[in-house]
Amino acid sequence: SVDCSFSQGVCDWKQDADDDFDWNPADRDRGDGYYMAVPAFVGHKNDMGRLELLLTDLKPKSSYCLIFSYRLAGERVGKLRVFLTNKKNTPVWEENKGKDERWRTGKIEIFQGFETNNSVIFESERGKGKTGEIGVDNVILISGLCPED
Repeated sequence: SVDCSFSQGVCDWKQDADDDFDWNPADRDRGDGYYMAVPAFVGHKNDMGRLELLLTDLKPKSSYCLIFSYRLAGERVGKLRVFLTNKKNTPVWEENKGKDERWRTGKIEIFQGFETNNSVIFESERGKGKTGEIGVDNVILISGLCPED
């Protein structure tokens, strides 16, 4: 498994230069490192911020599971979507409202066909709300199918 979390992960993250705003580090409540967040008040409604995880050395014709923590805190905070590079226009995962401020777990299966995925894109879309944030943390890539809960 590969740890792509932000505090000491070994993965290559980059901000999209063509989007409307950047994701920024935010301190974890427990004080052990940080996660990436977009506060609700950044940008205008429907603005997008993209954070890209560059995937290198994934074997073709293999399965991987991307597991991550996320939270959408605040009323009408916006949407969080995940895209794979070989399916750029259709999100493989999307969440648009938080029931509460709690962190939840997202899982995405990545199948490396002949056409490989060379990145995963976390996209935040600004909503109408003025408080809260969209956050992503603890991004881990494991080989094989995603485990059942």
